[in-house]
Parts: sequence; C-alpha cells; structure tokens
Amino acid sequence: MLSTTMVRETKTYNGHKVVGVVQRSTAKTVHFLRHAEGTHNEAALKEGRAAFSKIEHLDARLTDLGKEQCATLKAANHGIEKEAELVVVSPLTRAIETAMLAIDQVEGVPWVALECVRERAGVQPCDRRRCVSELKMEYPNISFDAITDDDDAYFDSQGDERETYDSMAHRGRELFSWLRDRPETNIVVVTHSGFLLSLFKRVMLSPPDTAKDFKNCELRSVLLDL
Repeated sequence: MLSTTMVRETKTYNGHKVVGVVQRSTAKTVHFLRHAEGTHNEAALKEGRAAFSKIEHLDARLTDLGKEQCATLKAANHGIEKEAELVVVSPLTRAIETAMLAIDQVEGVPWVALECVRERAGVQPCDRRRCVSELKMEYPNISFDAITDDDDAYFDSQGDERETYDSMAHRGRELFSWLRDRPETNIVVVTHSGFLLSLFKRVMLSPPDTAKDFKNCELRSVLLDL
C-alpha cells in the first residue's frame, strides 16, 4: 500500500521541487517529468482543444520550443541522471524525445517504456502511440519489452470515448506496484500532464498546492514509501 506524507513545496539546492517526504527506509525518490511542448500543444494555443483531434498530430513530436525547453532544463544542471538508477518513459514520442534531450543516458542505467504511464487514451490522435516495432527501430537504447501489443490496442479499446479517470488511476497504482518490485530507489518517470494529475490527485491524494497541473518540461521530485 502506498504511504506518503506530503509537505509544502520545497526547492532543492539545484532548483527543482521536492513535494513529498517519508520516514521509512523503503522510500524511493521518484522524479516526475512532464514532456516538453509538442506540436499538438503549439496548435492548441491557436486553435483550442480542437487541435488535439487532428490526425496531423498523431503521436505528436516536440516542437522547436519543446526542444529548447529540454535544453534549458538540462543546462539548469538538474543532475538527476547522476543519481537515477532507472528511467521510465511513456511510449508516446513526445515523452521519449523529452527524455532523450533532457537526460543523459548513463551506462548501466536501464531505460524502460511502460504503457501504464502514457497519456489519457482514446479519441485524440495525439495520444495514440506508434507501433512498438517502429519505436524500437528509432529508439534502440530503450526497452519496450514490457509492452505486449505492437499496435496501440489500449487506445483502440476505448472506442469512441476518452479513457475514464478511474482507469487512469488504476494505471497509476500499476506504476507504483511495478516500481515497488524494482530494486532501484532513485527513478525518473517521463510522462504526461493528464496522467500526472490523476496520479497526484487520485492515487497519492496530494493536497491542492502540490496536485497542480505540470507545465511542459516541468520536473518535480517526490519521496514515496511504496
């Protein structure tokens, strides 16, 4: 069972945020990073949410600004790759690109794609992932072995509806269960705003001052007893 004592937002010496504290020795540090600006985010600034329904943003990639956001985060010397023992990424391209540009790959540190940390599935092409076989070709240094379906069967299973919030919360609990069984205690998770909001509000039961929307390329670090 997840046990976490949340405290007021605190800045670390290198500028990113610590939003949780626990006392037990089983605690794990999890660095949550939302992807940088994607093409669908850029389009939505001009067209509103209707942009998310356009096929041209299928599995949206980063914009030039998004790439700059990654470079800015990396230049801020967040240093998480010096501590991280595991990097978890959503299989959506914008999250993978964010991880690749913002975090150095360190020999011996596994990078793993997990379906459970993807964005809310269904209806919107920007939230449909590409085939795993295609992703493996483009990102050979990331393990996709935990994803069983080559095509995006999970997206298709939503039919004409968006994934429910209960389903997203279930995926959040699935993530924590998976992390609990891992030996690593310092972990990066690169994911999406909708999933993060569900995770913080519905799974971690965080207070309003910490369960806020993540900005593009925002990093928050949490200490959790899983």
